[in-house]
Amino acid sequence: MSERRVPCPSCGVRVVEGARKCRACKAWLGERPRGSSASLSGREPRLTRVSVSVASGVAAVIIALVTSLKSPVGEAPPLTALTPEGAASPDVPDDAPNPAAFGPDPTPPPPPPEPTGRWRARDFRIGDVHPLDVVFNPSGTSIYVSGDDASLREYKLDSGEIIHKASVPAQGDHIRLLFDRYVAVLRHEDAARIPVMDTTAWDRDPVLLDVGRSPGDIVALPDGRTVVAATTDTKRVTKFELPTGVRLANITLPHATGQLFLVQAEGRPYIAALGALTHAGRPAGAWIDLFDPSESPFGATRRSIAVGREPREGDITADGGAVFFPDRLSNTAILLRVAGVTETRKAPVGVGPTAGYLLHDDRYGITLNAEARTASVIDLSTMAVKSTLPFRGVPRTGVTSPDRRTLFVALGGTQWPPVGSGVAVIAGDPPKVVASLPTGKGACAVAVSKDGARAVVASYWDRSITVLEQQ
Repeated sequence: MSERRVPCPSCGVRVVEGARKCRACKAWLGERPRGSSASLSGREPRLTRVSVSVASGVAAVIIALVTSLKSPVGEAPPLTALTPEGAASPDVPDDAPNPAAFGPDPTPPPPPPEPTGRWRARDFRIGDVHPLDVVFNPSGTSIYVSGDDASLREYKLDSGEIIHKASVPAQGDHIRLLFDRYVAVLRHEDAARIPVMDTTAWDRDPVLLDVGRSPGDIVALPDGRTVVAATTDTKRVTKFELPTGVRLANITLPHATGQLFLVQAEGRPYIAALGALTHAGRPAGAWIDLFDPSESPFGATRRSIAVGREPREGDITADGGAVFFPDRLSNTAILLRVAGVTETRKAPVGVGPTAGYLLHDDRYGITLNAEARTASVIDLSTMAVKSTLPFRGVPRTGVTSPDRRTLFVALGGTQWPPVGSGVAVIAGDPPKVVASLPTGKGACAVAVSKDGARAVVASYWDRSITVLEQQ
């Protein structure tokens, strides 16, 4: 195929017809394309660039003129002042729901109780188990109950619904709340360990504290992680760490320790171990051993104080400087001061005292006298009995409210299992019985919430919990 050639207009060299550039002289043939030297030199687009610059300037002037005009709708409203963080809005009530909160609105706490006010009782069943002891959850909305099937359960107070249940190696004759988190289960006979349940992890097995035969009592220390436990048969007092359950130290005392108190002596926390000796099955004397639990070796510099023959359940003063308890064999109440120089004061009370409690800023001591079916009210400033309060049944145990203005007494009797029923409420200044309320048969344990607004009584034979609330 042949190509037609024509001469180049610039140099005369023959080039292919239709070519746009001569190979010899490099001259362009016909119309110049975009991107040529003339175009790159800036001569062609001069008019376009000038037009764009002029248009941009005009637009800027127009925008400036428009934005300088005042708004026809007036000035914008002022900004709302923000409330400082943590301060409540003056127009919003304190109990108003929080729109940013998750879940249902929390139930407001009940008002503080009036000790001499009217109380009402209601019951709920706990199933096919006999309750042995009961303590409150720190929140006050639920309770922990130990059952005779070797279980620890948690029930809601408002509905009686069971929300947690765990099996433990022994029945809990008594249970103790430690650090508002752990529940220690005490079996006083046929046991050598104390199961401690972590109430934040019900799916885990309880920690077992190897204390020795017949656990007596357990108390939490102020450091928030160690506890001290005592036994009766092996007469040991042992220090453990939670939650590991590691045994840190232990000592053996000459007598069986049934009660432990955390007192204040010499300006620091001391353990007061209250125990007794028996001879041929009869009481042969009682002592309190005082020692610093942080001392090393553990209990090395303790001191022993003789305190009677058969001490029963006691209480400590608000400042921790004294212990108040009855002696059943001598029918006396004992106030033992341990803060400084040891001082013992006594007062005669009713027949068969089984427990002692303190009320109204430690001005009154009250003993529950089982055989007399009374309570003796003692003025601790003079150690004289101020009054004697009769009960409708035989007192078994009691508990004071946190403010020590009210005492709740379960009237189940001293035999086991208990057969009595009812609860008495002691309050006022001077103390008196302000209410006697019904419970199920076998009132065996009583507990009170941290705010003192509620109390509960566990009934063994009725398999129920009685909730006491003010009207």
